[in-house]
Amino acid sequence: MSDLARTLRARLAGGTVQFTFNKIGGEVRPASGTTCFDLIPEAFRPKTDGRRTPENLVVYFDLDRMAWRSLRSDNLVSIDD
Repeated sequence: MSDLARTLRARLAGGTVQFTFNKIGGEVRPASGTTCFDLIPEAFRPKTDGRRTPENLVVYFDLDRMAWRSLRSDNLVSIDD
């Protein structure tokens, strides 16, 4: 995993982060996300924890789409804020 992806994971855990990544089809997509449970509506919070995320994925709650999403760490372009 790249240093940029590690930084994104850490920042997502602390609050809302604006970032950009390349979708699988090549489209560049900006996103606003978090993994901080205090910022995720209760209905969307995981019921259990302990799931392991593969090293090459960054999982986040998309605050614009109100859904869990993921991206491959090598597709991360930038952290925008």
